[in-house]
Amino acid sequence: MQCCLLLVLALLGATSASPPAPARPEAEAAALALPEDDGDDGDDGGDARCPLASETRTLSVSDPLAATTYRYVVVNHCRTFHGAQAVCRRCYGGQLASVHSPRVNALLRCRARLCTNRGQVWIGAVTRPRGHTVSCHWADGSPWNYSCWSRGYPLCSGCFCTALCTNNGRWRSVRCHAKLPFVCQY
Repeated sequence: MQCCLLLVLALLGATSASPPAPARPEAEAAALALPEDDGDDGDDGGDARCPLASETRTLSVSDPLAATTYRYVVVNHCRTFHGAQAVCRRCYGGQLASVHSPRVNALLRCRARLCTNRGQVWIGAVTRPRGHTVSCHWADGSPWNYSCWSRGYPLCSGCFCTALCTNNGRWRSVRCHAKLPFVCQY
């Protein structure tokens, strides 16, 4: 388990050579933000380059209530969830996208559909079983205040990452080691 935690921390860019210190409750919550790597053998890491402009489509979305503009990039090069998260951090200084409104969900679906011929793209939602229910949260730690699950999802049989369907905008639980295009937010 400690090895898996170090791998997650390395992907998050926050690892050290010494054993981890006893965790504080807030540190434990942060460590649980991403599910374990599900056996990904690191085959994503062989291609360390950032995506070319021809492999991406960008989108800016203004939020007048927050007086902020959010920037997104859809990358059509397939990666595992963790590989995609690493690219978002390394190349864009961001994270996999968190979606907080139907408007943003629809805009990301349309942009992803233009950019890729795959039916799904990674977004930054992760799920874990909690008894008979499912705990959903964003990898970036933002509040869980919107969802758009397909019927029968999220799955509660284990830890899953989340993909946005480019056909209907609905979300599905997908094993984190699957390779999909992805959406970064920065």
